[in-house]
Amino acid sequence: MLRAVETHPVLVIGGGISGLAFAWHAARAGQAPLVLEASGRLGGCLDSRRGPADYWFELGAHTLYNSYGALLEIAEGCPTPPTIVARGDARKRFGLLRAGGLTTMGPLSVFRQFGFWELVTSAPRGLFGGKGPRTIREHFSRLVGARNYAGVLAPFLSAVPSQAVDDFPASGPGSLFKKRPRRKDVTKSFTFAGGVGAIATAITGAGVAARLDAPVATIARADGGYRVELADGTALAATRLGVATDPATAARLLAGVHPEVAAAAAALKTVEVESIGVVVERAAVALPPVAFVVPADDVFWSVVTRDPVPDEHHRAFTFHFKPGVDRAARLRRIGEVLGVEADRLLTIEERRTTLPAPARDHAAAVAAIDQALAGLPLALLGNYFAGLAIEDCAARAKAEWARLAGATT
Repeated sequence: MLRAVETHPVLVIGGGISGLAFAWHAARAGQAPLVLEASGRLGGCLDSRRGPADYWFELGAHTLYNSYGALLEIAEGCPTPPTIVARGDARKRFGLLRAGGLTTMGPLSVFRQFGFWELVTSAPRGLFGGKGPRTIREHFSRLVGARNYAGVLAPFLSAVPSQAVDDFPASGPGSLFKKRPRRKDVTKSFTFAGGVGAIATAITGAGVAARLDAPVATIARADGGYRVELADGTALAATRLGVATDPATAARLLAGVHPEVAAAAAALKTVEVESIGVVVERAAVALPPVAFVVPADDVFWSVVTRDPVPDEHHRAFTFHFKPGVDRAARLRRIGEVLGVEADRLLTIEERRTTLPAPARDHAAAVAAIDQALAGLPLALLGNYFAGLAIEDCAARAKAEWARLAGATT
């Protein structure tokens, strides 16, 4: 017996912040979207976990800024907006782990780590050279010197996306640095009560329906829109479709229906990051309060803490590991860095994340995707367009909804 086809105005494949933001704009336009999420939770890289006594910490993205206008628009537009919580003094401090020793410093203190003569001889050339089509390594090696870049700056920059940034574009799509207008009525650096993942709950309370544990098997064109079949055989149809997955998954799902879009998405490179977050009693760790720890050379890219939102009883540390480190070695290294025995880890949470790895030609790759999408009632969403930041995801979702809504009205 054939199952009836469920019909929805808008379907969204992927329940991370990109898919949820797209769905929010659709709901605000009165389109009653349905989000299909393959896993058992919403939020994607916004992954706020719980430890003892409902103590929350971040396993993924961790900081929001008052320059995140597209995200703030969504948060403030929800019937029950998430509560903004300012990040405290620890946000101004970080640790540099080098040769087994930890140095605590502020943002400007990093310059003290540079070789002075290489810095002063390189700076004039870098300052007046512009970024142009250069990569991060090419641009900053000119600015601070090759040794200063490799030994000091590269580890700090690589800590941000949890991968080597040498080949990232220095400017434009995929770059780490963007100028955005700031909201003066919002604190510069913040999170939400309960963690950044609170935005997912707020969005689902804004007319966005979601179906969890609903992996998509196939996508086909049908009646001017799309027919989506789930792995369990459920068939759904919609006039507009948003695909908010990693590039490889998007390419696989779209290969049979839009091969040009699929090929453009498949050309994007990605990396896998293994993260482990731990909660300990506050008194168990002697490390001074810091926002993050960056190693000069280690098996992990960074350690992100919850210290900027302090708790009386607990502290949390999330380690983002480089590839090829087995679980036992990861846990052992966590214990060494924190100076705690395994039995002092009150909570251990893990996740694997697929992240884009933009290269010099990233702008051209994004342009190819957008050209292939032109005229289609299909939106491609994610953190692999303008950049990896939460705001990049929210801004892409807003722009793609505007494109689809305008093309079909």
